[in-house]
Amino acid sequence: MRRKTLIQLVCATISLVGLAWLLGRIGWATVGSAIQRVGWPTLAILMLLGWTESVTDAAALWVVMRQRLGLGFAVTVNAAGSMLNLILPWESGEVLKGTLLRERFGTQPAISGTIIWNYVFKISRPALSMAAALCGWALCREVDGFHLGVILAANALAFVPYVGLWLFIRYGAAKGFLRVLDLIPILRRHPARWGEVARQIDREVKLFWHERPVAYLKVFFLQIVARATGWVSYAVALRALGAHYSFGQVALAYATLNVAEYVVAVLPARVGVTEGSCFFLFQFLGLDPALGVIMAVILRVRTTVANGVIAPFTFLHGKPEPDTGGRTPVLGKE
Repeated sequence: MRRKTLIQLVCATISLVGLAWLLGRIGWATVGSAIQRVGWPTLAILMLLGWTESVTDAAALWVVMRQRLGLGFAVTVNAAGSMLNLILPWESGEVLKGTLLRERFGTQPAISGTIIWNYVFKISRPALSMAAALCGWALCREVDGFHLGVILAANALAFVPYVGLWLFIRYGAAKGFLRVLDLIPILRRHPARWGEVARQIDREVKLFWHERPVAYLKVFFLQIVARATGWVSYAVALRALGAHYSFGQVALAYATLNVAEYVVAVLPARVGVTEGSCFFLFQFLGLDPALGVIMAVILRVRTTVANGVIAPFTFLHGKPEPDTGGRTPVLGKE
């Protein structure tokens, strides 16, 4: 564990140094001037978009877990997980969400709810990204056919994680999730009954679409709305920075950077890597790479503040409910 932590710290330091070097190359005066151009009205809009993303993602989790999970607590849990995902790689925030939910609702509801949310997320995110890529293909005349083909192909590959999670669930996702939780010292002592709980979770996850199709569609729609706020945020931030790009260009930028997040997610550092990738991807699209980096920095700060304001309330929701061992089901027919 110490070795893993050391690797993450080294990589995070390198990425931050790289980001500082990149901003220095752009010019600190240029960066400062660009941020000043954004203005308070635009910042307010970006914050509202950030909170909209948090609330709609949380509402999707609330739909999955039904009335057992209060919407307010869902928002705070989602914000806490998002904060951790901003800093640590490998979807660490999802493990945190599962842990926080387990403390209040028991093992089975927490893990099945977290897995189902991520299962739908793996199809809703690439679906909107592909829609953006197709919009760019249809409307953008500033990008040649080769670059458009690369973007469309990359977005098609973005559906692979969904297929992987489908296979994961088919062959026992809950058991794998319990193995991840087993890496956390405080959760290592699992009761013997957890094996049976894991089998029940896998069954409920597999039957979610068949037993609750309306809930599935609600979760999908809410997650699409949440992802769309990112697309709108790109347009708002770029326009505020003085970039008068067409709708097609912004759509391609969103689709390209969204796919790049899949690569960034497997790296041992997050902060600085995303911003650096924006430089090269904007250059790839023929857009101003400096504006891409500045936009990414502004949106990261926005997301950090938006979730940072909400996340602490996770620990102010009263005494956790006793662990029922999953005896009260999360899933059921609508």
